Amino acid sequence: MRDIAIIGGGLVGLCAALVLQHPTRRITIIEAGKFDPQPAQGLAARSIALSISSVQIFRALGLWSAIEAQAAPIRHIHVSARGRWGVTRLHTDDYALDALGYVIENQALSDCLLQAVQASEQIELQQQASFESIDQDALVNVGYRHKKRRRQLEARLALIADGAQSQARSALGIDHQRIDYGQSVVISNVEVGTPQSDTAYERFTSQGPLAMLPLGGRRYACVWTLQPERAVEICGLDDAGFAAALQDGFGFRLGLIEAVSARFSMPLQRTSAATLQAGRCLLIGNAANALHPVAGQSFNLALRDVAGLYELICDQPLAELDDAGIAALANEYERQRTSEQQRVIRYGDGLVSMFSNELPLLGQVRAAGLGLLDLLPALKAQAALSGMGMTFGGNRLLRGHL
Repeated sequence: MRDIAIIGGGLVGLCAALVLQHPTRRITIIEAGKFDPQPAQGLAARSIALSISSVQIFRALGLWSAIEAQAAPIRHIHVSARGRWGVTRLHTDDYALDALGYVIENQALSDCLLQAVQASEQIELQQQASFESIDQDALVNVGYRHKKRRRQLEARLALIADGAQSQARSALGIDHQRIDYGQSVVISNVEVGTPQSDTAYERFTSQGPLAMLPLGGRRYACVWTLQPERAVEICGLDDAGFAAALQDGFGFRLGLIEAVSARFSMPLQRTSAATLQAGRCLLIGNAANALHPVAGQSFNLALRDVAGLYELICDQPLAELDDAGIAALANEYERQRTSEQQRVIRYGDGLVSMFSNELPLLGQVRAAGLGLLDLLPALKAQAALSGMGMTFGGNRLLRGHL
């Protein structure tokens, strides 16, 4: 018998276990993959952006110093539209912060979380454990296959964290909506000639946004949204051709693009679950909502899902909650999280609609909007705090302590 079963041991599942661990609880993570030590990947490394809300959560967990040592800070953000005059600039000095966010390699973050999970006496990690079934009576019964043997796990509460194509969500009969943006994202790392210290760039083009995020030194992570046909064409170019195309789209604010990694592309879709709960099962992360990358919020929103659940459970022994208590918990979790999730979705979809349109008049409106935002400190502060995830009420984790 476990208090909490977490289906999916990616970054979100690992974080959920660390946040919700407690001396009165036993938690099991069921993960289909295997965590193998990986050598430094250099220019080929995949990365993730952390908002200040996520930094506060890691600080509360006592993990931030280890994570910060491997992360690149973002202290300045430059937002512009290709071929237009409007520009918005954000700086840490305007908000009395050490950074507006951070960028870290996925592997480095995963290693930090895994080390903390393996050191916990309350958390059990089942690797190479393939989810097969889930049903509920008085408890949650999770079926999975581990080392060719079928196993069964009983838990008082289950968190579904197995991603946008969640098998567990489907097994629970929870419907979901899929929105196809008609775009693809091309991801690559690059080395530039004249890096700008601690500066991230968001450049809106006629086909979609192009983000350049600092990785430290001369390295930047490129996240480039394009029409699907153009993405296929771009990924088919050799290194020199890709660098030239990226240079044309981004410009010369970082000097010449001198080296590029292999390119990875995937279609952009948003998925939203019809509900965040089914009995004793709660959806978190991409199983609940998978977002467009324009606002860089998917992982950060997922951590705020976990922070919201922590606030509701806190030190409560789950054994004391009967079916009515679990139902009340699930209803309150859905009520609270749906509000912020919908707000973040509307914000991201609005940016996609506003900045992925080639109408000339709309181009002028976009430029004027960026220029006006730069001149209105209160409005710019609201946009910045929203992007940092710091408009999420008075949650204790977002204050940096448990």
